[in-house]
Amino acid sequence: MLPLNDLHLALFALGALLLLAVYVNGKWQERRLLRRLRDRLHGGLGDALLQAGSSIRERDEVRIGDVRNAAARPQAGRVDPGFAEEHALADVGPSTVPAAPYTEPAREELSAVAPAAASAAAPLEYETIPPDVTSERLRAPSALLRPDWAEDPLLDCTLELRCARALDGVSVIDAAATLGNSEWQLPVHFVVWDGRHQQWVLPDRFGYYTDALASIQLANRHAKVDEAELLRFVQSVQQVAAALDADVDAPDPARLLLQAQELDRLCARFDIKIGLTVESTGGAWTGPQLRSAAQQAHFVATDAQRWVHCDAQGEPLYTLQADPVLMNRLTLEFDIALAPVAARAFRAMVDSATSLAASLGGRVVDDNGDPIEASSMDAIEAQLVRMYAEMNAAGIEPGSTRARRLYA
Repeated sequence: MLPLNDLHLALFALGALLLLAVYVNGKWQERRLLRRLRDRLHGGLGDALLQAGSSIRERDEVRIGDVRNAAARPQAGRVDPGFAEEHALADVGPSTVPAAPYTEPAREELSAVAPAAASAAAPLEYETIPPDVTSERLRAPSALLRPDWAEDPLLDCTLELRCARALDGVSVIDAAATLGNSEWQLPVHFVVWDGRHQQWVLPDRFGYYTDALASIQLANRHAKVDEAELLRFVQSVQQVAAALDADVDAPDPARLLLQAQELDRLCARFDIKIGLTVESTGGAWTGPQLRSAAQQAHFVATDAQRWVHCDAQGEPLYTLQADPVLMNRLTLEFDIALAPVAARAFRAMVDSATSLAASLGGRVVDDNGDPIEASSMDAIEAQLVRMYAEMNAAGIEPGSTRARRLYA
């Protein structure tokens, strides 16, 4: 081995200095890029999605007073079934929608996210993230905030987007603006698959995703999807897929429109509200009298002349509405699809009406002003039992998530 001379030692020293300089320069560049990335991501990002509107169709309501007049009512357009006769429910034909009970999707449903409460012009705020979650949620507008949403094959037209590579959350949110900036008469949902936690979630800006779901509800008690809206939704999802370089399978419009029509008919079949009226036997009531009586009957105020009665879990069972002009009538209303069977909402509403009548010096009557008899209550309860059985057979359990989505 040749001895090292001064030239060799100088070359070794120069090489070491060059390596050190390259390492230091690399670390400096890394810190600079990380600082720029942090400033970009935390510098504020406006809402990419806007609130979707909805159009409401008028629906008929059914009250106990209709027991005596249901046979004389004209049947025009969509008319909700009522309690005209004790045997009336038997005449309703079976639904053509499959009666399979609802099952949860194979992947866990979307985790709860608090809806955005600030306006679009307000500064962006972030919620506290648990230690085991490394990403930060981006606040999205309420158009796509469905924290309790899970895909339901009976209610939803859902398209899956399969990305060619993992995409960052900011890119996904920007692409989803195509859906969020449009107005839809029915609920629209957009979620992504969180591979780490194995669940569908709303996209957040620091996540990376390869799969997404875009969905539109086919019908509810207010509306059903039509061909133009369905085509517009599919085109919007295809635009999102193009922006994400993702594959998406085109649905069969004819099949979906038929499914929407059947769901609309099924929804109308069970769209029934039962009403009771408490009528003053003297003069008009005062506001303090009504508030005191409603509080004693365990109602919770929702506005000046409206209250709601909830179950132990805080879910609404029936409502109470005062006549804002005359202040001498109270209307209690029970939506049979929204209250669980176990809550016995109708019997509880009758008890509340009786209690209110005793507190306010009134009487419980039907829409014709005739007193409600105990035999009428028993007959309606018997018909409700049969109606609940038919709803369960059609796959709509009263008070379930599916029923609340249809009749909310």
